[in-house]
Amino acid sequence: MHLDDNPAAVPDIRDARRRMYQRQILAAAEREFSASGFTDARMESIAAAAGVSLSTVYKTFSGKLAIWDTLHDERMRALLAEVDTVTRTAASPLERLLTGVAAVARFLTEHDEYLHLNLRAGFGWASGADGGRGVQRTVWSAGLDTLAGGVEASIAAGELPDIRPRVAAGMIVSALQVWLDDWVRTSRDRQADTVIEELTTRLRWLLAGDAP
Repeated sequence: MHLDDNPAAVPDIRDARRRMYQRQILAAAEREFSASGFTDARMESIAAAAGVSLSTVYKTFSGKLAIWDTLHDERMRALLAEVDTVTRTAASPLERLLTGVAAVARFLTEHDEYLHLNLRAGFGWASGADGGRGVQRTVWSAGLDTLAGGVEASIAAGELPDIRPRVAAGMIVSALQVWLDDWVRTSRDRQADTVIEELTTRLRWLLAGDAP
C-alpha cells in the first residue's frame, strides 16, 4: 500500500505549518518579553521578529497572554524534566533539595532570555500566587510548594533544624533570585557553575548551619 492510499497516514501540512509558526512566535516573544517585559511587549514587534504577519500571530495564539502562558508552560515542563533527572540519585532529602535548586539555577543560566523575562517581573518569585502573571504565577506557587515539601522531608530526616517549611522555601527562592540578578547585573563576571556553587553552599550554611 502506498502512503497516498491511506489519507490518515499523510501528515497534515497545515498542522506542520502551525507548529512551525508556533515555534517561531514563541522564540520571538521570549526575546521581546526579555527586552521589554510583558506589559510593554507589542504583538507587532513579536510578529516582525518571528517573520510572520500579525494576522498569523493571532491565528496561532489568541493574544499576548496566551503566548506568555504557552512559553512558561513549555519552559516549566523542560525545567521539571531536568530537575527530575538530576535528583533521582540524591543520597538524602537535603541533597535532593539542594541538587534541585542547582538544576533550576543551571537551567535559567542556560536560557538567558527566559531568565531575563523572569527577572523583569521584579522581586516577587517568593510571593507565589501573589506574584507573576498567568501561568508564571502558577509556576512560582508550585515551585514554592515543592521546595516546602523538600524542606519538610529534610527536617523529618534530621538534616535540618525545625523551621517553617514555607518560610524556608521563600528563603531559598529569594536567594536564587538575588544570586542570579546579581550575576546578570555584574555582566556575568564569573562562570555560571561558580555562581551555582556559591548559591548552594550558602544555602546549605543558611538552612543546616554547615558553615566551616
